[in-house]
Amino acid sequence: MTTTSFFQNQGFKITLKLALIFFLTIFLLIPKFMILDLVQERQRLSESVTNEVAKGWGNKQTHTGPALVIPYYHYIQGEDKTKPPVRSKTQLIVFPETLSINGKIETESKYRSLYKVLLYNTGLNIKGNFKLPDASLTNIKNEDLLLDEATLIMGVSDPKGINGEISLTWNGKPASLNPGMADIRFLTDQNNEKPVAEFTTNYDHNSPNINTGLQAKIVLDASTQKYDFTYNLDLRGSKSLLFAPLAKSTTVHLNSEFPDPVFSGGFLPDHTTNDKGFDAKWNVFEYNKSIPAFIKDNAQISLGDNLFGVDIRVLIDNYAKTYRAGKYMILFVILTFLVVFLTEIVERINIHIFQYTLIGLALAIFFTLLLSISEFWGFDVAYSGSAAATIGLIFLYSLGMFRNKKSSILLLGLLVTLFSYIYIIIQLEKTALLAGSVGLFVIIAATMYVTRKIKWFEAEVTNDIAEEKNEIK
Repeated sequence: MTTTSFFQNQGFKITLKLALIFFLTIFLLIPKFMILDLVQERQRLSESVTNEVAKGWGNKQTHTGPALVIPYYHYIQGEDKTKPPVRSKTQLIVFPETLSINGKIETESKYRSLYKVLLYNTGLNIKGNFKLPDASLTNIKNEDLLLDEATLIMGVSDPKGINGEISLTWNGKPASLNPGMADIRFLTDQNNEKPVAEFTTNYDHNSPNINTGLQAKIVLDASTQKYDFTYNLDLRGSKSLLFAPLAKSTTVHLNSEFPDPVFSGGFLPDHTTNDKGFDAKWNVFEYNKSIPAFIKDNAQISLGDNLFGVDIRVLIDNYAKTYRAGKYMILFVILTFLVVFLTEIVERINIHIFQYTLIGLALAIFFTLLLSISEFWGFDVAYSGSAAATIGLIFLYSLGMFRNKKSSILLLGLLVTLFSYIYIIIQLEKTALLAGSVGLFVIIAATMYVTRKIKWFEAEVTNDIAEEKNEIK
């Protein structure tokens, strides 16, 4: 019986090969993260194109209003009590009693270079009424109110999106609107957390402060208890449409054929959503919001986190799907290497680590193909084409590595199953984690079943027995 060198030990060779495959897998994490960075870079470029198009069309739209601005005199007593108080002018801002908004949102897509930009048009019909607050609540004398200088204001975050004439009717009479908001500013600082997502874009869920909009000189008199108003507002915009519940009772009703809305903000609607579109209705009452019925001596109206509305955007675009697929790259590599390694053990063939490297690089190239092709023909076509090219390449290469076609066909079947399985997971949203966990469990169970009878040291033992027989002879 001859003595086998430690380095010729079959167990050592297998362990060494596994170690090399492990380090190769770790090395392939480098192209994985490079690909994920590339996906994010392309997504940021797409987002910049969206912002560029939105500058001319209309950005995120937030409509606040209307509100009634009534100047009045108030008196400030100086340090010298012997002198009469100093009179100065300030304003009282009154919000509506009721506010009803009805609108239909129509979406359209525009293309800039490779990128598709989702935009919307909406026609809003707005009506409601005002009541002047009682002097006992405001502590303002009726004679100090400058009713003949009253102004109706309404905020529009991006006036470039106003698309058409606005017909305002105040107490049954037409009133003309002009740009500006009488130096009033709506503060829309929100503390809403951004949704946690697998793929984070630079989509901004907060709204800017609003100091742009429209104003109209209107007629008030002390004898009138109630003032009705109606107006239409056609807005073009992108990304989202938000409203502020300024009235004691605010109702907003929106419908659209857009099938994937995201309802955001401080209040959620009663809604129906399907592949034909959505229909949503918000009802916000005085007790639900933090905005008071009126504001004195302050030109800044804090809306806090009371804004609400709908996001009009693609939830999972090609970049999000490609990014999600890229996160599974290591799974592609490990399972493919596993099949190649088990074939090497069962068929008693030697596959060089360089050949493993080429297979790993082919899998990495799949994701760059997926990213580049999806920008032209969409994710589904890109995934199918890239997967077919990658699977075909590895299959043809395996015909030269393995001793028989049966092993190559087995590898082909695994790759087809793997690529199909990952595609299904990418399409899922709510059950992606469940499907992934179950799939990994099945993979581990199948591997244990296939390898249960493999004698990892069988070659070494067989050689020892053969040598003993030769010595006896």
